[in-house]
Amino acid sequence: MKTTYSISVILAAALLAPNAPAADKRELAQLQRDIALLQDEMRASIKGQNDRLVAMESMLRTMLDQLAATRTAVTVLDGNLKARVDGSVVQPVAGLSSRMESMQEDYRYVRESISELSSKLSKLSTQVTDLNEAIRTMQAPPAPPGGGMAAPSSAGPPQGVSAEKLYQDAMRDKSSGNSDLALRQFTDFLTWYGNTDQAPEAHYYIGEIHYNKKDFETALKAFDAVLERYPKNAKTNDARFMKGRALVKLGQRTAGAAEFRTLAKEAAGSELGRRAQSELKSLGLSAPSTSRSRRK
Repeated sequence: MKTTYSISVILAAALLAPNAPAADKRELAQLQRDIALLQDEMRASIKGQNDRLVAMESMLRTMLDQLAATRTAVTVLDGNLKARVDGSVVQPVAGLSSRMESMQEDYRYVRESISELSSKLSKLSTQVTDLNEAIRTMQAPPAPPGGGMAAPSSAGPPQGVSAEKLYQDAMRDKSSGNSDLALRQFTDFLTWYGNTDQAPEAHYYIGEIHYNKKDFETALKAFDAVLERYPKNAKTNDARFMKGRALVKLGQRTAGAAEFRTLAKEAAGSELGRRAQSELKSLGLSAPSTSRSRRK
């Protein structure tokens, strides 16, 4: 403000100088008017800012008052809430705990009942399996006269029992857990239809059933039958893998590892090849490189 006032005084003195040209005096007069207008605008701007500051200060005081009132209300609400929780939650929770104990006792009773029912169902399943075995025995062709048993290879299948139906029945019983009945059906299949394309698979599943029963010796014979009688079939690699596992179960780690190494090379890149490598690693042995097999 002081600088603007000094400039105005200097301009006014120059305007009133007797020797100043008329054009310069007019320009100085115009400049003086512009400076006066600028001073008015600055005063108005400063006044507006002051008014806004006053309004903001008033608004801030109002907000602080509201905040204090809110804090008081929250304190009161907190006290009321604690009183309600003590009166309406703590006591019901105690009652709920008692009910939970009662429910646990009921659940224990239900669990025991289900266990007993499962045991009865297991016995019933065994009885059904025995009944199926008895029915199949009754449906089997009678022994020829003369007191001797007919050779299995010479006896034909019962009427209406086709290779496809017998194989499907065996697979269905195997999948449903009736392993004994499935084993009997696979054996009958090999007896009556041992020259069909599904014979290798029947041998394999017989070995798999014996393996699951932990009869590793019998399982090993079935897997050997697949590999020796049908060296190239859909179950060759599966039989070799399971033969390796059966040999390991029988304590023949070296022979089992040899089967896994052969499978890892011949089935390189396949799922069974990778599983064979995993079996070797689990035995603490190194897996063979399969890069050459893959290039072929």
